[in-house]
Amino acid sequence: MRLFRSLSAVAAVALLAACDLSTEPDVPDPIDPASDTYATALGVNISTMTKTTSGLYYKDKTVGTGTGAVANDSIKANYTLWLTNGTKVDSSIDTGTPIEFRIGDTDVIPGFSEGFIGMKPGGVRQLVIPSQLAWGPRGSSVPGKVSVQPNANVVFEVEFLTKF
Repeated sequence: MRLFRSLSAVAAVALLAACDLSTEPDVPDPIDPASDTYATALGVNISTMTKTTSGLYYKDKTVGTGTGAVANDSIKANYTLWLTNGTKVDSSIDTGTPIEFRIGDTDVIPGFSEGFIGMKPGGVRQLVIPSQLAWGPRGSSVPGKVSVQPNANVVFEVEFLTKF
């Protein structure tokens, strides 16, 4: 009997080790934005974009005028968000409601906030935000919207309207 309990305990440990009992779904590994594939319609050309030390890529499409944005500035902006396959996720232009936020606030994803640093009012910029600066391994799902899958890179076009 004693041997049986020992074998049962060993067998149970082996069985538990072999089984994945986590409740977490399989999450894909992040893809380096420089290696990702982008829908042609997005016009993303990573080789012509500036890469920040955090891994954010950006390219000014229109340079604004005035003083560039810095951390803690409160700004009003329009945005459109796409998945790399070209699927539109969300747009303040479609809703007619620009976003208002403070650069560095945790109310927006870090890459979005960082993407406005140095940008001038009236400017338009394309951002390629790596997953770690977007929604990371949890992704994002909002009822009525297209979901952002875990560890997905995303593309934004942002228009800096004004500081307030």
